[in-house]
Amino acid sequence: MKIEVLGCSGGVGQQEFTTCLKIGDQLLIDAGSGLGELTQEQMLAIEHVFLTHAHLDHICFLPLLLDNLFEQRKTPLQVYALPEVIEALQTHIFNWTIWPDFSCLPCQENPVLQFNPIEINQPISIGDALIMAIPARHVVPACGYVVEEKGSRFCFSGDTRLDEALINAYQQLGELDVLMLECAFPNRLSDIAHQSQHLTPTSLQTFISALDSPPKQLWITHLKPSVRDEVLSELMQLSLPASVHLLCSGDTFFLEHNRCSPKT
Repeated sequence: MKIEVLGCSGGVGQQEFTTCLKIGDQLLIDAGSGLGELTQEQMLAIEHVFLTHAHLDHICFLPLLLDNLFEQRKTPLQVYALPEVIEALQTHIFNWTIWPDFSCLPCQENPVLQFNPIEINQPISIGDALIMAIPARHVVPACGYVVEEKGSRFCFSGDTRLDEALINAYQQLGELDVLMLECAFPNRLSDIAHQSQHLTPTSLQTFISALDSPPKQLWITHLKPSVRDEVLSELMQLSLPASVHLLCSGDTFFLEHNRCSPKT
């Protein structure tokens, strides 16, 4: 499984792009500003987009992608999300006020965009991959995803806070080769993290330590640029039962069962 981290930042800045993961040639998880790092040819190859939630940093380049490739696409771009996320996009983005409704363009019978509502814990087969939405706890309806391909298992938490129900859901997943987990705020901003429903290093440690089968590798994502160094310093002081990697936009990994190697 080839995983390209097009964006993984909790904000913007030079070389800071918001969440977008490319798996293989045809599949994206989220459509933040990292999507803009793809070439036109790479964009045209995308067939499936799985969204974790409707917040702008995770969907902001989806409207631009559709506009960019409107005349070139021969089949609809398939977008998968929880029903509440689809409703939010239809109401607040693809509403002809903010952006055209590409789900009925160029015509209702042959649109450039097709929404696919998903359910938690219901796997979907995409080529050689099996992708399944898993619970997340955020201020809006949200999910994470587990992707399985040829024996390897990758999990992305999406934006989430910590609670007992979330831990129980992850206990059911069993062994993971990689868990990509958010950590947006330092411990001193734990009140803000609680209100916005994100993790801090302390709550991240509580989460990972509670798992009976911790992931082999832990990829840290969604750090706010203004507090990145502070969060990193706190993370490095933790004793975690997994190999930890702080993601950067542009990272590429090749994941095989029991082995994950960065692109060199």
